Amino acid sequence: MESTNSTITEYVPSVIILAPWVIWYVEGAALQIGPWFIGTCVELFLQGILMMQTADFFSYKDPRGQSKRFVWLVLVLNVLCLIKTAQNIKIVWATMIANYANPDVSLMLIGVDWSHYSAGLSTAIIAVYVQAFFIYRYYLLTERWYICVFMSLCTTVSLVAAVLVTYYMPKILHAKIRMWSLVHFVSAIVVDTLITSCTAWHLQRRKSAVQSTTELIDRLTRLVWQTALPPTICVIINAVVLESRPIELTHMTFNIILPKLYAISLLYTLNSRNDIRSEQESAGTTGYYITTDNQRGTMLSGSTNFTSGADVSSGGGVTSLKVGEDRQALSGFGFDKETDLELNRLEATKRVTFDFKQDLVPNRK
Repeated sequence: MESTNSTITEYVPSVIILAPWVIWYVEGAALQIGPWFIGTCVELFLQGILMMQTADFFSYKDPRGQSKRFVWLVLVLNVLCLIKTAQNIKIVWATMIANYANPDVSLMLIGVDWSHYSAGLSTAIIAVYVQAFFIYRYYLLTERWYICVFMSLCTTVSLVAAVLVTYYMPKILHAKIRMWSLVHFVSAIVVDTLITSCTAWHLQRRKSAVQSTTELIDRLTRLVWQTALPPTICVIINAVVLESRPIELTHMTFNIILPKLYAISLLYTLNSRNDIRSEQESAGTTGYYITTDNQRGTMLSGSTNFTSGADVSSGGGVTSLKVGEDRQALSGFGFDKETDLELNRLEATKRVTFDFKQDLVPNRK
């Protein structure tokens, strides 16, 4: 069989002439495009966690129907998060695929494509949405409206700063973008710190001599810190990276995952409340009964749902201290107004000690 030698055309690479700033963009792709890709990958992972948390929330069956209060809160939050996820996917697609061979266009998308320059605003909207819930929760817990007003003002400043960043982004005014971005992050840090510290401090003041109350308060305090730390740390890192490396887009990795951390903190709070309610209902008890026998207190029965004041009664030679049932069982976080009124009554009795020699007559110190 006769063989023929085919001529192979020599490969000639394409010659693309890039402007100096585009060369900088292409050579630094790991710091200019990479953060969008990495942040979106992590954000998709967190979206899966958020969906599991949402499913857990709707699977809880509260016989009193109180969990229905937050259905719309959770639904709106999920819609906002899904829109944010779609926005991130669009940005990655436009940057890495649609304009793969056109770095000039890819570089300018930050100033001409709405999905790019509104990324910070969409993050701020979800953050403010979640912060508003926690401010409302703090108000129900303390009714200290002046602190809540200050928190709300800081939240408003944070949102307005994000709007201004979005406004200046298409104009490529770096100085103003950097300034208002810093205002936005600092305001968010102040709000998160105030909500967390004030809520934890107020809970600690609710501790009493009753062990179940102390255990419940400690559990709620840990919940406050566990839900607040991830988004707060992410905001701080975001601000530090932006201030130290303003030309790069490294901070966008943290900016992209931030709204999901906020959303997960809210869902985790609601689901933890439901878990506490389930534990209380499965305990099947209405409170503690303490009796005296040879000047010693004996625990007869109890549950972790004590929040109300004490009612001392006696009969048949046995003195008992009955601790009332928490009827609302942590509404929202949590507490609602009625439960907090019971906690206020507890505040007046938390320094009471009992002298078993005098049949549990309270002696105030």
